[in-house]
Amino acid sequence: MLDETKLFDFVKIMFTKRNQYGKIKQHNKKRHHFMINRFFSIKYPSNAQMFNVNGINGGNVVDSWSMVASRFKSVPGWFYTKTKKAKKNEVDKYTPDDRAIELYMNKNEIGNREFNELKLFAKEQLFTDLKKIEEQIDVYNK
Repeated sequence: MLDETKLFDFVKIMFTKRNQYGKIKQHNKKRHHFMINRFFSIKYPSNAQMFNVNGINGGNVVDSWSMVASRFKSVPGWFYTKTKKAKKNEVDKYTPDDRAIELYMNKNEIGNREFNELKLFAKEQLFTDLKKIEEQIDVYNK
């Protein structure tokens, strides 16, 4: 049995079980208004924008989207967005040389706090600069 209070069960009811959808109270429809409008905005962005008005009755908006959903026999593939896990950067494995850090900090006239902020917000650029400095330091050691 599908639970109408859960979003994805509600979506399945809306697309596949028209009789059960007709028995759902406006309160439960209003509960899912934001996410239903968001899902439909993937395929119908201009229509979803028209429904994006403060004070609009969410239950009636969901009823409008149910008319669109009645054209489908099942939940369409575009309805759900796919997500991917972020790849771990190889930059995280790099540990810069202390001499390179010291030269970088002296050259740019920054302290430890600013360096740590760079590590936090611009890690890739910082590490590429530090690698270049390390290469320049080690040029005569080879």
